[in-house]
Amino acid sequence: MGRIHPAGSAELPKTADVVVIGGGIAGATDAFFLGRHGFNAVVLERAPQLASLTTSQAVACFRAQWDDPDYAALVLPSIAFYEAFEAETGLRDWPIGLRQQGWVFLTSAADGPATLGRFVEATRNFGVGDSELLTGDEIQRRFPWVSERMTAASYRARDGWVSPYEVVHGLARAAANAEIYLGTAAVEILTDGDGGHVTGVRTPAGTIATERVVIAAGPFAKRLAATAGLDLPVTMVRHHRAMVAPQPEIPAFGPMTLDTDTHAYWRPEGGGAFLGMGQDEPGSEPVDPVPTDWTFPAVVMDAASQAVPFWATIADRLTSAEISLAAGQYTCTADGRPFIGSAGSAGPNGLYLHTGDNGWGIEGGPESGRRLAAIVAGEAPDDERNPYRLTRATAAADAARTTTY
Repeated sequence: MGRIHPAGSAELPKTADVVVIGGGIAGATDAFFLGRHGFNAVVLERAPQLASLTTSQAVACFRAQWDDPDYAALVLPSIAFYEAFEAETGLRDWPIGLRQQGWVFLTSAADGPATLGRFVEATRNFGVGDSELLTGDEIQRRFPWVSERMTAASYRARDGWVSPYEVVHGLARAAANAEIYLGTAAVEILTDGDGGHVTGVRTPAGTIATERVVIAAGPFAKRLAATAGLDLPVTMVRHHRAMVAPQPEIPAFGPMTLDTDTHAYWRPEGGGAFLGMGQDEPGSEPVDPVPTDWTFPAVVMDAASQAVPFWATIADRLTSAEISLAAGQYTCTADGRPFIGSAGSAGPNGLYLHTGDNGWGIEGGPESGRRLAAIVAGEAPDDERNPYRLTRATAAADAARTTTY
């Protein structure tokens, strides 16, 4: 079982089989699966608690509705892992807030039935047989709060969400032989004289000698990679999450709802709701905490009201005391796919990456960690057969990208 050491409560070990940098969903899944391969992992988390940066700001939804083979390959096994979390981890009585209330995509476009029909059919290619195409009056019959303007919907009842804090702590606790140090920042990844191989990690509390380092540090991954001579091609983009206090219009057992026209989405939470929306934000440097823009709640509720009119009613009467706002940073890649594997020819031997999740870190976390650990153990390929390798031809991958939503 993993042991979690509060800041300053224990001396760092002098050596480690693997050092994992980052204590969010990526680092926790990496430590868990590395333990399955027999590695003694040391996890370094700069914050005083796990899951406190990007992971803590996540809406934490998952969906099997994917038309992209590379994301389906990560997400579908991860959903199965969450559904069987206690059996997978060996933990008893460890709820992870699993709520399978569904996920519905909506559109008001005239060609919506054709577009979402193709999307639903594409999910069949990956064995997802329970997603549905809804049109016309059937949308309002199933979801009476949805605007009659919506021409089509894609829905799967078993999609849903988890509690990221409980997931990360459960994985950390279940990670065999893992030593997790909170409040301990990785300052530099050390290499040998010619920069050809990883030799350790330097922290303010001392240096850990190791031949394997996994960067799972979210928005701080690029900065850490640079200390090992690797120019990591990722961009950090701010993403907001608003939370609204309980309101009578919000259906407590409703699904995650996303308007494909405006990209606004929301899901129920404790009688209220979380809301988010993709915006055209510029890239930024990693920061903690991430500053917020208090115009966002009004913007996102206006956008959400295009598909679900009650959001306009709620927005008109809402007080500031009924809204909370937070922001995290997505770590984004040029082709929208994560980096999972070694640095390859771009960096020193022994350097591994689990980053660039483009906002889907929780959704694909378990399978991403499983693949990363298998590569570190030499039991999975990290060549052209790995679509998530750092050295892939990003231009070609971008051209071949098929994801619709």
